[in-house]
Amino acid sequence: MHWVCHVVLSGAAFLAHEPTQSTSPPAKKPTRSAIAVPKPSEPSPASTKASAPVDKRPAAMVDGVAISVAEVNQEVAKVLSEDAVAPDVTALLQAQALAQLIDRRLILRNLSRTKVAADPREVDVMVQRLVKQLEPRKIPLEEYLRGQGIDESGLRHQITWRLSWGRYLERYLSDENLARYFEQHRREFDGSRVRVAHILLKPRAAGDVDGKGEADKAGWTEALDKAKQLREKIVAGELTFEAAAKQHSAAPTAAQGGDIGLIGRREPMPESFSKAAFALEKDQISPPVASAFGVHLIRCLEIQPGQGQWSDSRDELEKAMTQYLFRWLADKERTSAKVEFTGATPHFRPGTEEVAPATASPAP
Repeated sequence: MHWVCHVVLSGAAFLAHEPTQSTSPPAKKPTRSAIAVPKPSEPSPASTKASAPVDKRPAAMVDGVAISVAEVNQEVAKVLSEDAVAPDVTALLQAQALAQLIDRRLILRNLSRTKVAADPREVDVMVQRLVKQLEPRKIPLEEYLRGQGIDESGLRHQITWRLSWGRYLERYLSDENLARYFEQHRREFDGSRVRVAHILLKPRAAGDVDGKGEADKAGWTEALDKAKQLREKIVAGELTFEAAAKQHSAAPTAAQGGDIGLIGRREPMPESFSKAAFALEKDQISPPVASAFGVHLIRCLEIQPGQGQWSDSRDELEKAMTQYLFRWLADKERTSAKVEFTGATPHFRPGTEEVAPATASPAP
């Protein structure tokens, strides 16, 4: 169901001041999910196991600079176990990895222009540090990189990214900015709870009669369309939310008009559901929201404000701001950058969550 995710986001603009720009990050972030944005860290000489030759074919080009298939595969390997994975899951992870690598290149474009990016000489120092770490184990750099599935160019890109992004975060993850972000998104971090009701529509697979089949694209589209129609009727006053839940919801709470009681921001509901619920004011109804369970319409019945302060949620605030700044910088650069896909790996079709399959032949 990844292609159909519709996450409703909220919050006022975070007024982080750019060194050379006067514009502030926008109030809302794009909905595309990707492999989590990592905190900067140094590469460690962990594995040198034998591996397939490094695939240097370009998976995408950003302003004429290649992102290799090897870089994509390495990102995917970070989140995959050695267990077998369904081909469609692998394709999704490859598309997400490529999307994130593209975003990193876009951000580095901005950081280079604003004199925040790491200097090549700094990267040289880090490469030499890695070489020295490998020396006691008598492992040549080339052998280590082969075990990691990348070449030296890929390593240098990784180091440049980690140094540059870390420097940027040091500048913006200040107490002042964390406190400001907290005030603008207080309900997400102060321990508030909301009482909500929902209508759950479960997509069906083609030809499925008992609701137990694997839903396909048509099933998700049908569920989304039905949710939109129900919302229109409820908002127009033609049908109450409670009545719609009793008639159409597949959730166990249907008989109670969909009321599931109080929920916290980060539990017990899926992230897309909680994010949408906490964006609502009392009596508001969300647009359709997709989760692993199906398509939801959510109504906010009550808001119980929390009493927490920004310092109580520092770790969560840092994670949220890191994601926010990552998305803001990438999207700001995307409008003027030239991004091209080669077809060597799956990728998201531009502007959508739909995965385009690889079209080029695998490397020999």
